[in-house]
Amino acid sequence: MFKGDRNFTVGLFVTLAIALFVAFVIWLTGRGGTEEMTRYTLKFTRDVSGLAVGGPVNFMGMKIGSVIHMDLERKDGVRVRVDIEILETTPVSQGTYASLALQGITGVAVVNLASESGQHAPLPDPPRGEYPEIPVRDVGFAAVLASAPQIMNKLDSLLTEMSKLLGQDNRDKVDATLQNVQKLTAALADRSDTLASLPQDVSQAVSDIQATLGQLQELLGQLQPGLASTVSNLDRSSENLARLTNRFDQLMREHEGDLDRFVADGLGEVPELMGQTRATLRELEKLVAELQDDPSQLIHRPSTDSLEIDP
Repeated sequence: MFKGDRNFTVGLFVTLAIALFVAFVIWLTGRGGTEEMTRYTLKFTRDVSGLAVGGPVNFMGMKIGSVIHMDLERKDGVRVRVDIEILETTPVSQGTYASLALQGITGVAVVNLASESGQHAPLPDPPRGEYPEIPVRDVGFAAVLASAPQIMNKLDSLLTEMSKLLGQDNRDKVDATLQNVQKLTAALADRSDTLASLPQDVSQAVSDIQATLGQLQELLGQLQPGLASTVSNLDRSSENLARLTNRFDQLMREHEGDLDRFVADGLGEVPELMGQTRATLRELEKLVAELQDDPSQLIHRPSTDSLEIDP
């Protein structure tokens, strides 16, 4: 039996236990403690139930860090600020985004980081005293849950419209339509003989139309020579009219000066000519009236200087 100092034994036991605990923690966190770490900020606008300080942060399924701080922000609306610490070697750029995922059936949430394909620029430098911010997206089942209120609103609107569609008024209209269809079917059944003869009537009508078209074609064949001559006469008339128009234009150009002088000088004498014409017409009216009273004046006009002697 060992008879050494008991304090030494207890101290050795405690030291070994602490060393084992530290080794276990290092193994659990997945890093040897020598890697450099970098901090980033995530801002969630929805429920983050299941996420807690110390929760894991994964990048494409591999654990790279943990959540170190959570707080509420009331600037520009209420948001949950989550600060994470991840390996400095993690490729974070403007194409990197964060999302929440439930781990197993325990309801514990983890932060997943992923990156879009292609080359992306680094994250912009944050304000002094802040950490670079990685944007947050809803993916997978979380995206479905996030859009559930909108889906429910649309379903509610759809059910409301269906309720209106299946209202009593529409049901009455559908019933009336079905009754009309039934009446129409019965009426068609009563006139089955007429409907049976309908193809024959249509065939006869088509035959009559074909015969009429044949007669029209024959008539057009008979009228074609006359139409050709008529068109020829119209062409000649058009040519003659064109020549007449050209001659008239030429005449107008040749006598443009005479027309101008006539308009300037001759039209000014028209009023005087009209006055003389009216005076002449009045004299003619007077002469006609005198001749009507005494037609003998055309043969013998008595002298106004003669002296009549009584017998």
